[in-house]
Amino acid sequence: MLLILVMGLIFFISLYCFYQVSKYKIIDDYPGPTPLELLKFVLLPKSTVDSYKFFVSLNNKYGPVVKIWIKPFKPTLLVSDEKFIKHILLSKEHVNKASLFELLEAFIGNGLPIMSDINLWRQERKTISHVFNNQFNIDYISTIKTHAIKLRDAINENLNQPVDLQMLLLRHGLNIVYEILLNEDISNQDDRVNRYSTALKTFFEVYFDRINSPLKMNDNIFKLTNNYKIWNKCSEEATEFIESTLKTVVELKNKSPNESFRKDFIDLLLESGLSYDRILAHLRTFVVAVIICSCYIILVFNYFLKGSDTVSAATGFALYELAKQPELQEKIFQEYISIVGFDEKVFAEFRDIQQMSFADCVMKESLRLYPPVPFIFRTLIKPAEIDDKVLPGDIDVTFSIIGSHYLNFEDPTKFKPERFLPENSTKIPANAYLPFSLGPRDCIGKIVAVAEVKFLISYIVRHFTLHPINDHKADIAGEVVLTSKNGLPVIFKRRIIE
Repeated sequence: MLLILVMGLIFFISLYCFYQVSKYKIIDDYPGPTPLELLKFVLLPKSTVDSYKFFVSLNNKYGPVVKIWIKPFKPTLLVSDEKFIKHILLSKEHVNKASLFELLEAFIGNGLPIMSDINLWRQERKTISHVFNNQFNIDYISTIKTHAIKLRDAINENLNQPVDLQMLLLRHGLNIVYEILLNEDISNQDDRVNRYSTALKTFFEVYFDRINSPLKMNDNIFKLTNNYKIWNKCSEEATEFIESTLKTVVELKNKSPNESFRKDFIDLLLESGLSYDRILAHLRTFVVAVIICSCYIILVFNYFLKGSDTVSAATGFALYELAKQPELQEKIFQEYISIVGFDEKVFAEFRDIQQMSFADCVMKESLRLYPPVPFIFRTLIKPAEIDDKVLPGDIDVTFSIIGSHYLNFEDPTKFKPERFLPENSTKIPANAYLPFSLGPRDCIGKIVAVAEVKFLISYIVRHFTLHPINDHKADIAGEVVLTSKNGLPVIFKRRIIE
């Protein structure tokens, strides 16, 4: 009897394997690493730096479409091919995020970037897009001005010595986003902010441990581990950090409604018709997005793209590269004073920032070389025909933004802002540049993100010259957003204007 059961089990497993391999057979036409290479990667200990380097290497080694497949399990395609971008990323049908994003909900909430309910996502995307109007962009830049002075003071306290841009910009980005979103100044709440930041760091350590372990990806198995309690505690800390402020703000607004023409962010959300729980979910996502971006100072409000991490991340990498090229700093400085003037009490307005064409090139090149979110994930829910091949309707497709930015540009590892000058930008292939993603799920806050990065870069270069640390090479890792594991150190010196 036992022999019959074993043979039956073997038969059904074999049948399942045959079905799986047959179902995804068309994927075999694409090149990719061998199952042995993939098993070594999955099973051997590795850092986030190792993981990032491995996935970046695949497009360089195998081309713009790479299969990642350990048979008989479901395969994944890693792509940087324009045809896939056009047929999937730009499609209004293929907008489903991969399941690994659902794990993030425990900490960052079920905001736009990770929402799996597509009907609700379409509805709330439309609702929130109205919040990001031109007046909001203007008000946002006004808020940045106050914090820019604080950032300048912090730099002045650390002149002529190495300063890690990631650490410098992390707190700066959180202060800005918290004030603009929740009308609260947290610049003097170190204990509360440190608890939240520690919870954030711990959560993502557990997150990467989970996604690198096939067993821990299973909820039932994960609940048996010590990390499960840590995971829940971090989630509770994140909720409390945002909700404690939100409750106070809502109570105050109910007592004294804002009757003025000028509405702040919470006013606009409350008037949008979203429920309290949905507003809380979006705010949790916004804040995480920004704080992560701040670590790398390149786009604070890119939250909507993948989080606010973007602004800080973008700014940090941009300044890091500028430190190596003083001639680029001089161009930014000359552009700034030609628009804003020499008076330190006069700040760039939103309309001024839009005129900063060279700062725009520097920002774009930073985002090309260091896209805050180097990979975008989609799950096909229906078949897709590309290049006369019909892909099955339940595979995961990972779009390599960094792969596209490397494969479609000359001297891809060089920092060359002139690529984006008007006379050169026409040479960039269609859909090859996508730091904010493309299509229906692109970054909803990209306009304000771009404005903030340009403002910060120009403002800092206006007051300081940046200098590199000899022989330092950033150790890049992909941790939800791109970061440098060994920091982004530069030396600030006060700019002397003759």
